[in-house]
This record gives sequence, C-alpha cells and structure tokens, in this order.
Amino acid sequence: MDIREYRYDRSRWGFAGTVDYKLREMSSLYIRGLYSDFKDYGDRWVYSLNNGDVPSYNTSSRRPDFRIGSVTIGARHVFTSSWLTWDLSVARAAQLASAGNPGADFDPISGSPLSSSTGCVFDAAATRNKYIPQWSPNCFTPGRDNAYGPSMYQLTDVTKSLGQTAQLNLLGSVSYARNYHLGSHLSTFEIGGKVRNAHKFDDGYVNEWDPNGTLPMTQFIGGFHNNNYYNGHYPFGPAASWDKITNFVAANPSAFTYVPGCSYCSDEAFNLVERVSAGYLMNTVDIGRFRFVTGVRFEGTQLNTLSYSDVNNTFSVPGNGSYVDVLPSVAVRYRLTNDSALRLVYGRGLSRPDPQDITAAVSEDTSTNPFTFNIGNPALKAEHANNFDLLFEQYLKPLGMVQAGIFYKNLADPIILTLTQPTSGPYAGFKVSQPGNAGSAYVAGFELAYQQHLSFLPGGLRGLGISANYSYTASQANGLPGRSDHPRLLRQAPNTWNFSPTYDRDRVSVRLGMSYNGANIYQYQWADNADPTGIRGPSGDNYLYAHLQIDAQGSIRLWRGLSAIVYGLNMNNEVFGFYNGSPQYVVQREFY
Repeated sequence: MDIREYRYDRSRWGFAGTVDYKLREMSSLYIRGLYSDFKDYGDRWVYSLNNGDVPSYNTSSRRPDFRIGSVTIGARHVFTSSWLTWDLSVARAAQLASAGNPGADFDPISGSPLSSSTGCVFDAAATRNKYIPQWSPNCFTPGRDNAYGPSMYQLTDVTKSLGQTAQLNLLGSVSYARNYHLGSHLSTFEIGGKVRNAHKFDDGYVNEWDPNGTLPMTQFIGGFHNNNYYNGHYPFGPAASWDKITNFVAANPSAFTYVPGCSYCSDEAFNLVERVSAGYLMNTVDIGRFRFVTGVRFEGTQLNTLSYSDVNNTFSVPGNGSYVDVLPSVAVRYRLTNDSALRLVYGRGLSRPDPQDITAAVSEDTSTNPFTFNIGNPALKAEHANNFDLLFEQYLKPLGMVQAGIFYKNLADPIILTLTQPTSGPYAGFKVSQPGNAGSAYVAGFELAYQQHLSFLPGGLRGLGISANYSYTASQANGLPGRSDHPRLLRQAPNTWNFSPTYDRDRVSVRLGMSYNGANIYQYQWADNADPTGIRGPSGDNYLYAHLQIDAQGSIRLWRGLSAIVYGLNMNNEVFGFYNGSPQYVVQREFY
C-alpha cells in the first residue's frame, strides 16, 4: 500500500486575439492567434508498505511545462445565393521535461534492522472500513519494522527528466455552399475539403545519478509534514526534501556515478507524421414538415513512424500504413408543432488511434505501485461505428427545452486498453498497459435533458434557472484476447447525470454544478481462470470508483468590462480512485 502526499503549484498564462478586415460588403478576412503556457508543477512523497516485506520511500518533483501556440488566417465570402469559406492554420504544442517525473528513491540500508523486516503487515482484524485498511502498529513506531525510520533508509538513485514531446499541425480547409430549389423546395448543397499534416515526436530522456556509498535519508529531511493525513486515519512519516537532494548532488558530483541519457536513444522515443485528407458532400432540403440533411465524408489517412530498437540500440524501427474511409450520414427532422420536433439520425464514424499508440515506444509511469510500462502497438487498427439516434425535443416558453432520446452504436475493432502483470520477461514484476482491438462492441441507452430559465417566477426568483440531464448506457465488448466473457465497454458508466441550479439577475450570476459518473471499467485485466475468486475478485478488471462532484461559480459585474469571479471545485472533497473487480479491492484512493 502506498501512503502518498501531493502538493501542487500550478500556474497558467496566455493571450489570444482576433483581427477582422472587411474586404467588401459581405466579405471579410480574419486572423486569430493564441498562446498558452501551463506549468503543472507538483511535489510527491510516497511511503510504500509491502505486506510482510521491506518498505521503501521515494520523492518526486514534477516540472512539466505545457505550451500551445496557434495562428489561423481565413475568410468568408457571401454571394447572392452562395458562400465560400477557407482557412489556413499552423499550431504547435509541446511538453517540456517529457521523460516523466524526476525523483529520488530510498531503500533500507543493507544490514539495518529494516532490511530484513517482515513484521509490517496488513491487519485484517483491525480493519473496520474496507476503504481504510489497517496495518500493524509496529509499521509506524520505533523498532526494526518502522517504515518511518529515516535512519534506516539510504538514497539509491536520483533522476532528472529532460527533452520534450511536441506536435506541429499544418491545416487547410475550404467549403463552398449554394442555395437552390428542388422543385418548389428550398435546398442547400455544400462541398468542402480539409488537409491536416501532424508531425509529432518525443525525444525525452533521463539523466541518473547513483550513489557510490551509503547516503542516509536523515541528511535530506525537509520541513514538509502533515499531522492529519487522510483525515487522521494514518500517520505520515518524515519527508525528504527534493531541493536538499539536488543541492547535494550538485555540490558532491564525485559521490555519484553519473549515467547520462540522450535524445532518441530510449524506448519512449518516437517520431511520426500523420496526414489526413478529407472531403465531403452535403445536401439540405425542406419538404413540408420534414428537413433532410444527407451527406458523405471521405477520409484518407497516411501514417509513418520511427521508433527505438532495443536490438541494435538505434532509432531505426519504421512503421507505416494508409487507409481510406467512406462515412455516410443522414439526419431527418420532423416538425411536430412550432415548438416541438422529432429527429432521426444515422452516421458512420471513425476513431483513429492516438498516433503515439501505434509506434513501438515504451514509457514508464512511476506513480503506480508497481511501476507501469505503457507499450505501443504497431498493429493497432482504427475503430469504426454505425450510430443511430432518435431524439424528441420540446421548446419551452419563455426560454427552455426538454429533450428525450434513445441511441445505439455498433462498433467494429473497438480500441481497448489492457493491463497485465507479467511473471517473466523484461517486465516481470511490473504492470504493462497496452492498447489493442477487440472484435466488436455496442453501446445503447437513453438520455433525458431539461433546461429552463424560470423567468415566470415572481420578484427576485425570476433569476432562477435549472439545467439537468440523465443518461443510462448499456454496453458490451466482444472478442477480447484471453477471455470468453463480454464485459462492458471501457469508460462507459451505466448511470451518469448532471444537475445545475443557476441564478442570473442584473449584475449577478451564480452556478452550482453536481456531476455523477457511475463506476466503470478503466482498463481490462481479467483473463479466463486467472483467479479462483472470479472476475469480481482482486484479479478482475480495473475500475474507476463512482464519482459525485459538486462545483460552484459566482460572478458579479463591477464596472464596464470588469467582473469579479469566484469558484470552488470538488467542494464535497469527493474521492478519486481505482479498484480491481469489486470496490473493496482498493488500488488507489486520493482526495484533492
């Protein structure tokens, strides 16, 4: 079990702007720009308790810096019975320090009492709450089994993350539409195309310093502490200071063996270019109470990748592929009354894999216990879907809407994520996460939505409003490797709902948001006969816990364009976490 503490220091800044130029009447040119810099900094301290085995400690100081910039130039030209739009854009996004979280690991000093400790164990008899497992008292008190004894730990390695992962997108699109009459019926025909070229790479790497001698943890203890960890259910031990560790490394280089990394010479490195060329035809026609929107989209995808080879230690593993998809769609709207309508929609869709998932790259996630290796899959195929939707909508007066609908989606080659823990090979003892394709799947369900501004209420109550929705989803995945059952599809919670009372009057605007997602499968990991306790046991699939979160935001206009805004996130301190099989088999529970 990991006892973790986090401290975040996040900052974001940026700017955006638009310039419009009127070429002539009904014809304009525009330029739009955006830049954003998000520093997602944070510190982490972790004690890992191993039932009947020796504990360990690690600390990390994450310093990823996310940057996004884009420029778009485009135009819109409106003629007597037609219009033309086009745009060209370039965008680049990057993450600095992309090789993971830098950190320092500590293990028991060889020959110390802790190095042969077996007395720190899970105490089932003392556990009254399945979400708060108890451990023997000697895990946290002075003695040979004390996991919080810094004098019995030594520094084993220090790592620093360098390099970056980035993506450069070049995009161009054009659309032309023309009004015409189909007999006596007003119609619109539209044709267009788009080309996107994406170049993405990851050249992140890690530099490592390994101590040449024993460096006890006591000389790195900092001032961080938490006397009410996990609402007082567990004590929290002494925390090593990342600054003290790195300052010591810088001042005493001879005390360490330096193992430098380099760009494009690690398993996580990749370089890829994905080009998507698309075109579409669309026609809209009104016939009595009906509106028909029919269309077809053509998409061609080309992908070329390069990854690192463990065999000859070179950046030389190629990959490529290309395919063309034809994606038709039909939407029919029937006007029941002036304020109500029925919609029937069919559309064929495509979901391409994340480009980096079809490289041979391997990345390591050190935030899990044991560590998780994320491995790409060059054989990954695109996912296709036939989507059917039926929706009723009723507009309310003076302002509002009620909607009710049913949906069914049939999926071919759905992209799934599996989690395994090999017992042999290079990843023995670790977790391995890898995307793949199942044989088929479906998603079906219904949805309800209601929103209205209650302006018919008297006095100050006129500012009240309600926005709410609910959906039920049934799903099934078929043809999963290594299993004969048919589990739910990944990330498909059976019940989800949102409820948001609002208030808008004069200068004041207030929003309260309640959002619920039922438990759902995050990763598949069950295999037939993997565990005699069955699929609901500790070897079952990896689930996200059900999550009910309450957020709020309020604003008041002060003067001209100046407003004051206050907001609160996760005000009920809802837990975030994972479990295997059943909720009592806890993997991770965190409070933010």
